[in-house]
Amino acid sequence: MRPSILLALTSLGGAVAIVTACSSSDDGAQSPSAPSAVDGGGTLGDEQSATGDGGGGFDGASTPACIVATFDGEPAGTRDVVDGTDHASVKVTGDGCLRSFEITSSAVRRDDVPTSPRTVAETADRPSVHTGSDLFDALYQLALDEAKENSVASIQDGAFRSGAPLACSPDGCFETGRKWTYVWTRDTSYAMNLGLAWVDAPRAASSLDFKLSPRRDGTNLQIVQDTGTGGSYPVSSDRVVWALGAREVLRHLSGDARTAFRDRAWSAIKNTITHDRAVVFDPSDGLYRGEQSFLDWREQTYPGWSNPNTVTIAESKSLSTNVTHLIILETGVALATEVGDTASAAELQSRADALRTAIASKFWLEDERQLSTFLPTTLDTAPARRFDLLGTSLAVLENVLPSDEARAAIANYPTLPKGPPVIFPQQQNTPIYHNRAIWPFVTAYWIKAARKVGNGAAFENGVASLLRGAALNLSNMENLEVVTGQPWVDDGPNSGPQVNSQRQLWSVGGFIGTVHGALFGVEATDKGLRVAPFVTHGLRSSLFPNATSIALNNLPFRGKRVSVVVRLPTDSGSAGAYSITKVSLNGVAVQGEIDEASLASRNLVEVELGAPSSAAQSVKTIADVSDYRVLFGPKTPSITGLSVTGSKVTLGIDVAGETGVSIDVYRDGVRIAKDLSGGTTSFQDPDSNGESTPGHCYAIDTRFISSGTSSQHSPAACFWGTGTPRISTLGVNDFTVSGGNKTTAYGRTFYEAWGDPGHQLAATFTATRSGAHLVQATYGNGSGAINTGITCAVKHVTIEELPGGGVVGEGYMIMPQRGDWASWGDSSFVRADLVAGKSYRIRLSHDDRAVNMSAFSHFDTYTGGTGGSAGQFFRVNVAELKVLALVP
Repeated sequence: MRPSILLALTSLGGAVAIVTACSSSDDGAQSPSAPSAVDGGGTLGDEQSATGDGGGGFDGASTPACIVATFDGEPAGTRDVVDGTDHASVKVTGDGCLRSFEITSSAVRRDDVPTSPRTVAETADRPSVHTGSDLFDALYQLALDEAKENSVASIQDGAFRSGAPLACSPDGCFETGRKWTYVWTRDTSYAMNLGLAWVDAPRAASSLDFKLSPRRDGTNLQIVQDTGTGGSYPVSSDRVVWALGAREVLRHLSGDARTAFRDRAWSAIKNTITHDRAVVFDPSDGLYRGEQSFLDWREQTYPGWSNPNTVTIAESKSLSTNVTHLIILETGVALATEVGDTASAAELQSRADALRTAIASKFWLEDERQLSTFLPTTLDTAPARRFDLLGTSLAVLENVLPSDEARAAIANYPTLPKGPPVIFPQQQNTPIYHNRAIWPFVTAYWIKAARKVGNGAAFENGVASLLRGAALNLSNMENLEVVTGQPWVDDGPNSGPQVNSQRQLWSVGGFIGTVHGALFGVEATDKGLRVAPFVTHGLRSSLFPNATSIALNNLPFRGKRVSVVVRLPTDSGSAGAYSITKVSLNGVAVQGEIDEASLASRNLVEVELGAPSSAAQSVKTIADVSDYRVLFGPKTPSITGLSVTGSKVTLGIDVAGETGVSIDVYRDGVRIAKDLSGGTTSFQDPDSNGESTPGHCYAIDTRFISSGTSSQHSPAACFWGTGTPRISTLGVNDFTVSGGNKTTAYGRTFYEAWGDPGHQLAATFTATRSGAHLVQATYGNGSGAINTGITCAVKHVTIEELPGGGVVGEGYMIMPQRGDWASWGDSSFVRADLVAGKSYRIRLSHDDRAVNMSAFSHFDTYTGGTGGSAGQFFRVNVAELKVLALVP
């Protein structure tokens, strides 16, 4: 693979040139002699544009409908993007806020669509921007066009009603993109939060509402987890990101529509939080289990050994998903407070505070000054020395880190000239999709996080990446290869991006949100608006160098219209973001949040910027990737075995053939050895004591010495004593079972058709050791593939002390789909402290939380697998139970 990688990485580089040019009179561009920030160059509906000096004194009746940029000299904003031999340019006809833009691209586009040139136009009924950069203004209209293209009355997916359309509510839905014509929870939620709530709040609310569902009996409204890894929930638990979209949409709704959506949101959020607290929350470290949010193609971001054992993904704790659980808790606090449920508000706030502390504590890597993307498994809780852009950005935006660590997390995230990769480092021998890719919606979150910490360099890189991708592709693409920025790179079996859709919804939302919320700094709040533009010297120089003011026109907000004029200072050449010196609303100075009650029907917010108030921050940019070690981590190593040598536990080590690496060793989640030689084939735990050593679990990773990029962790290897005497196995003949039929198939004896409500499985045993134990099942679940479906098996487990029956341990056992009933694997663990010589009973049963997504009516029309239109499905084959002692 490496030669093809190096060819792809070294032959297609090159910087992107943002070309500025003066307007000429032959294409109808804005005249360079525009006299003021307010110009009569257009109309908006029946209201005439006003003319004035923009210095204040406007009220709701006289605030102009169209405001254009002003310049010191001639307009010289961006009109071209040049990237090697690829070139995008724009021609403009018309003026004011009714311009038409013809965008031409010479780049090879995915599927040869859209055709070049592509024409977009400003209209009287939607917002526009005037910046002096014709291309920037045009691409904003392109994003609005694509939001409209994604606005549909019905949706469809091959896995529902066999592909037949599903009607949306009367307000319609946003579909996910040209190639994705359904509504997914995470895509929709991120898109609404980024920008689409500004475009059509009722449709945004309708799209989110589509992802709420009661049980099939009509009770217990919850947020839907879509089909996914190992049969979806609880392997994946990021359905809670729905609250991020709902929180934003609620800020754009008013009246009865808002009240109705709020009440459904609060009901679903409350029920979802309660369910997740029982099933995926781990009180031992205060974190939530579950797959990374968005990074849900297992082989792209997880070690290869997680396939088909996706239970390890269910056991993992990811940064992004934990931050989304924080978001739902804090959204719950706000809604509980609003509806007067003070007890729930207090409880949820306490949980949120604890979770924020746990995330910062468990994921922060001081050596790298960054956040780890996940903690691998129950048996290996050491954070992986690998990173993801979405999790990092969300953590910064949700105030997980102290300010100095937040700044470091953004500054130290490795970035390339074409934009930031969604993961780092990349995985070898893996096709391009999440791996080796830029995702514009994640870049948009990085832009927001960079703005929050004041990192102008990261902000500029992100904006340039969005601008380049949309201009050359004439669309807001799903993803792009990270080195070349291309929508497709031919790299043999690793070619990609494997899937790449035009007008991808969250990419569209990301571009719109970057214009509204990042550059112009307009944010909806619970009470009204906050306006705090973020304009850097570098951005001004590249996009609109001669502009003295820029404008965002006609932004809809709760039935009103808001225009924003940003006045730029004389450019001193100082790097960094300009400071805000004054904000006024309709000519009256304001500070902080603008209350909705102070807004007229049409409003003008004017912001004056001054010299940068702080020094520019840097960003870690990787310009030379000629050595694959710079971009990729080493292949995943392994522990070949554990043995006792003398009085020490000894690990066998295999570095998967990598050279130029060092080795780190972890024990029970703590690094106990660092920078061992890459030639090391065995390691003795210096703190071990032969057979008296506790049941420690070990893992290793490797790191390229030249670049510092790290591998995934090896599978955990635990010391159960020589010959594994600390593992007790209970077979079918030890079971007491209600439900199912005893059978011998697939090489095992088990109870087939077991697991429905009312079924139970129990086994008794006598503990031989005192202390911590783990209970686990050997199971089969062939109800669906490992990459999709909704029938991950979940069972409630209790460990009861006999004869009294007191519960000494309980939890939920997760048994994901494995693709074939003949495939057997190990479940997740339930922990209990036992006493030697005492008898115990393990009981597996169904309860109200021991369900998968097939329990919800949303999947009544699911025809893509088990658990849909034929009814809910909770069955699983259990061949044996294992009791693993963590004590000698």
